[in-house]
Amino acid sequence: AGRKLHFEFPQGGGEYLATLGPAISRDAGRTWRWLNADGRRHEPANAFDYAFAADENETRFAMSIPYSQKDWDAFVAPYRVRQDVTFGTLCKSRSGKRDVEFVKVPCRGRAEWLFVLTARHHACETTGNPPMEGALALALGDSPEARWLREKADSYFVPFMDKDGVEEGDQGKNRRPYDHNRDYAKGLYPSVRALKELIVRESAGKRIVFIALHSPHVRSLPPGGAEHDQAFTFGADDPELNARWNVFREQWKVAQRGGQLVYDGRHDIQARQGYWNVMKKNWDAGYLSSDPWVRTLPNAYLATCCEFGYSRCGGVNSVPAMRELGGNMFKAAVRTANAALRQQ
Repeated sequence: AGRKLHFEFPQGGGEYLATLGPAISRDAGRTWRWLNADGRRHEPANAFDYAFAADENETRFAMSIPYSQKDWDAFVAPYRVRQDVTFGTLCKSRSGKRDVEFVKVPCRGRAEWLFVLTARHHACETTGNPPMEGALALALGDSPEARWLREKADSYFVPFMDKDGVEEGDQGKNRRPYDHNRDYAKGLYPSVRALKELIVRESAGKRIVFIALHSPHVRSLPPGGAEHDQAFTFGADDPELNARWNVFREQWKVAQRGGQLVYDGRHDIQARQGYWNVMKKNWDAGYLSSDPWVRTLPNAYLATCCEFGYSRCGGVNSVPAMRELGGNMFKAAVRTANAALRQQ
């Protein structure tokens, strides 16, 4: 308390801090703010100073706003009394210690669509969960999109694909021999096998909308690469699927206009650009990610990955702002499926 300290990570180890510096909590992790809460870029990416208040005896610092089981449980608690929501278990985690859960919003009539959202294929990527909260809230709301969804679709939300990694504090990405999101060809992880089985089983006679929620690189792709602390999404090789993806992008822009954060499509990755070189290396090594696997199914309508930057998606990230961004993303997905809603 009352001191100013300098924190520094080793040089040459990459970028340890997001664009706005560390996330900070003074109330045991209940609420978080960014060091540069005014939106200024923090430099350098491996060090920061912090002046502790005279009464500040416990402070937490994090690369991103943390999100684990307790946060999800707190968010979904009010929905557990609703009759139109199903809470289920996809499978046991690989360790056998934990349930990999899902929330299902079932169709009231005959389902013609299957919507599936996943998060935390990579355990460290916490920014996928508040957007999933926003998407679930949208699905259970009273907007035209929500009403259409519950009349026409079964919707599944899987918050923690790598449940063990999330709860044990793993980084998770590039885990050896490979991570959860490289497992859609080989089937090493129980949650991946179970999700594939669910999608194939539940999509019989339906069209599929699948969105994997991720976090990108912490601030930019080195050396001197594009800024990644943004919201962006990935196109598809298949021309028809890519055309629908472009509809989705346009609808997301419209839905998010005037929101707390920004999605404007400027950072999106077109097919065969950027990350596609990395993905080709994965495919050549026999690895396959979630959304490319869904695109191999004959009834895939829209399958993409949406990335949500750690600290600054065109504004200062907060849990409420990320919920809004995710809700508008999901609204755009519903509008993509139903052309009539695009005019509303």
